[in-house]
Amino acid sequence: MTNETLRWANGAREYQGKGLVTLQLFHSKFEEVASHLVPESRTLLDVGCRDGRLKSYIPPTVEYTGIDLCPGQSVAKVCNIEQGIPYSENSFDTVVALDVLEHTDNIWFAFSELVRVARLQVMLVLPNSYHWKDRLRFLRGKERDKYKLEPQAIKDRHRWLTSYTTAHAFANHMAEDLGLSLTEAIMVDDRPNWVRELLARVLPHNLMSVAIFFLFVKSEQRVLADRVL
Repeated sequence: MTNETLRWANGAREYQGKGLVTLQLFHSKFEEVASHLVPESRTLLDVGCRDGRLKSYIPPTVEYTGIDLCPGQSVAKVCNIEQGIPYSENSFDTVVALDVLEHTDNIWFAFSELVRVARLQVMLVLPNSYHWKDRLRFLRGKERDKYKLEPQAIKDRHRWLTSYTTAHAFANHMAEDLGLSLTEAIMVDDRPNWVRELLARVLPHNLMSVAIFFLFVKSEQRVLADRVL
């Protein structure tokens, strides 16, 4: 790891320690990924890539690989991450899973797989199902598509009704358990909205955040240990 990358990781830990991390805001999960790629990152694995939209946001110097549960033009391998990601340890500098883990039953194993194949950093997004819009939708008697009980069996659905509180606790526990640095940001709108952004600083994140972006960075000691393995 370069000195620049290490300074970034140390700064992340310092920022989190000041209790300011949840005040970070973002509007696009794809732009957020691109903005947090470390200079050393030359390869990226997009887990649950769908149509590979992320590829258009990252620099052309970063080699993009996508995997998904279903085949597609941007899908290099079709796989179920709950059965393991079909790549060896440290295969990619950066591993990304945007709105993916809530689809898995064994979310803890799925996350550990992201970390296993990542050399430097892992980025993920989890939804907040307790956002004020979702609460209003529920009160109006409308269901979210991923939670509906369909007449016929479906392949893809949400397994977890995640909130900001539970997602934050999960991310912090996994970071501590696996020796990772962690920062986070919340999304209150997909475009600048000063009213909602102001309210997000005074009202509970469970009410205001649409989704949470987590950035995990491997420590120098963890990277060295993985190399030995």
